[in-house]
Amino acid sequence: MIELVVGFVIAAVLLIAEYILCTKFKSPLWGGIIPVLILAGTIWIFASGRIPLETRYLFPFAILNTLFFGDWGTGRDKYKKIKQAEMERMKAKDI
Repeated sequence: MIELVVGFVIAAVLLIAEYILCTKFKSPLWGGIIPVLILAGTIWIFASGRIPLETRYLFPFAILNTLFFGDWGTGRDKYKKIKQAEMERMKAKDI
C-alpha cells in the first residue's frame, strides 16, 4: 500500500515539474525531457525483462506515457496562449 502512495506522490511531482517546464520555457525541448525519459525507462523495463510484456503490465505504462506526452502538448498550447495574450497587451499599450 505504501508503494502505491509513494508512486502517486512521485507522479504528482513529475506532472508539476512537467507543467512548469512546458509553460515557462521558450524551447519545447525542455518540456519533452520528462516524457522522453519515461518512454526510455518504459522501453528499458520491458526490453530487459524486468517486467513481462503482457497486457496487464503494458496498460499502466501506456497510460503513463500518454498522460505525460499529452501534458507536454497541452503545456505548449498554454505557453503559446500566454505569449499571444502578452503580445496583445503590449500592442494595446502602444496604441
